[in-house]
Formats: sequence, C-alpha cells, structure tokens
Amino acid sequence: MISTLYLIQFIAFYLWQITSASNKRQAPTGLMGYAFTHKVQTRLVGACLGLLAIVGFIWLWGVASGLAGFVVGLMAVGCLSVVIEPFQYLRTPGVAVIYVCCVLLERFL
Repeated sequence: MISTLYLIQFIAFYLWQITSASNKRQAPTGLMGYAFTHKVQTRLVGACLGLLAIVGFIWLWGVASGLAGFVVGLMAVGCLSVVIEPFQYLRTPGVAVIYVCCVLLERFL
C-alpha cells in the first residue's frame, strides 16, 4: 500500500514537472505529447493524484504522520525525478521494475 501511494505521488510530481515552464525538451508523441499540449488538464490530473496520495497517507497513518510521510515522500520522489530525468532513465519499464521490487520488499519483509 505504501509503495502504491509513493508511485501515485511520483506520477503526480512528474506530471507537474513535465508541464513546468523550465522544461526545455521537445514534445514527443503519444501520452507525453498530449501532456505537453494540454498543460492545464495534465496539471489537474497531477493535482488530483497528489490529493489522492495525501488522503491515502492520512488514512493509513493519521493526520500528523500522514502529512509528514507525504512531505518526506514528496522530497524523495522530487529528488529522484529531478536527478534522473535528464538522463531519460525514467521510462515505464524502469519505473515498473522499481515499483515491483518495492512492492515485493514491502509484502515479504
């Protein structure tokens, strides 16, 4: 459950990151191209996912711990996204492998 909340938080942060004014990449095709051309809708989806993550953290851990977990997670996924994204390592297979490993660790440890 925690890994899923952090994945949702990562997706929300990444949607806001790719629609920022400081993003200098060319608009690719497919879903990323849609995100580049429809920035308001992309940011709205990112905000809804962020709200879903914060509600999930508060529901799981309570108000104070949930907010603290959300802030710490936001710093972690933000750092991961900002540091690794220029190298273009953050593609769906890479994120899926990281997510599956985290879910397995969470489930069996």
